[in-house]
Amino acid sequence: MNAMQYKITLPNDYDMNIIKERIYKNGSKTDGFTDLLLKAYLVIDTKVKKQYSPLYIWQGNIGMNKFIFDGFYDNILSSFGWQKINIAIPFIINISNSIKDSRYVLEIGHNIAETDKMKKPTFSKSFDNSLGSLLLYNPDKWKYVEFHFFENKPTNQLGCSQIYQIFHISTQ
Repeated sequence: MNAMQYKITLPNDYDMNIIKERIYKNGSKTDGFTDLLLKAYLVIDTKVKKQYSPLYIWQGNIGMNKFIFDGFYDNILSSFGWQKINIAIPFIINISNSIKDSRYVLEIGHNIAETDKMKKPTFSKSFDNSLGSLLLYNPDKWKYVEFHFFENKPTNQLGCSQIYQIFHISTQ
C-alpha cells in the first residue's frame, strides 16, 4: 500500500475557479481507478495561499504506476509543469463510506526524532466528529502526517499544517 500527494502552489492572484472547474469536470474519472482506495481532491484558497494538493491512497503499485506513467499524470505536467510527488507508507487507515461526506481535511505534520528505540507514530488527537483519518509516514524524511476528514470546517486548534477544502473524493 502506498500514499502519494503533490502540492501545487499557485500565485496569489490565480483564479482558483479554474481548479474547482477542473475537479468538477474530471474528478469522477478516478472513481474506481485501478488499485485506488481513496483520492481526495484538496484545495486551499485563501488570500495568502492558493494550492491544489490531491491525496491518493493506493492499494497496490500497479494502479499508481499506471497513473504516473500511462498518461494520466501528463495532465498535471501539461497544466502545472514538473511537480515533486511526495510518497509515504500508510500506517493507520480509518475510513468508511461516510468519508465521501467529508468537505474538509485537517493535516497535521510531525517529525520523527532520532532515537535509540523506535516508537510507533500515533494520532495527536482523536476527533469525535471526524469521518475518517489517515496516518502516513516517510522513513526517508523521518516524518509522519495525519489527515482527519470532516463534514464541517474544523478549527486550527492544534497549529496544524493545513486545512484543506475537499471538492471530490474518489474511492474504489
